Amino acid sequence: MNVLVMNCVRRSLFLLSLAGLLSASLFGGSDDYVSGMKTRLPKVLVAKDAGTIGEGTDGLLHSREGGSVETQALVAAENKDRKALFNALSAKTGGSVEEVVLKFSNALAKKAKKGHWFKKSNGTWIQK
Repeated sequence: MNVLVMNCVRRSLFLLSLAGLLSASLFGGSDDYVSGMKTRLPKVLVAKDAGTIGEGTDGLLHSREGGSVETQALVAAENKDRKALFNALSAKTGGSVEEVVLKFSNALAKKAKKGHWFKKSNGTWIQK
């Protein structure tokens, strides 16, 4: 792996830890969406570093500036899995999906690397 990918992975251990924790303790490691998120993570991080995608306050990834077909597919697959994760966490904890999304998006914002993009609820983009 090149240095860029390694640095991205290193800075995003939070996400790997989160996925591992969810997989092992909440879901017994058998859910496809957690596995998909873990597998997809290096590509998501590279795209975030490149500024082609960013996080939204809705807990989902968003393409910036009309990303490529590959980027659109990455975002769509990640968002499908995130929605399944949010629903499962909501059911497991007894909280609402909105509460899960808020905690998830706040955690990602705190752990994000300088330079990553975030889409506010009003649709404007800001950079950390």
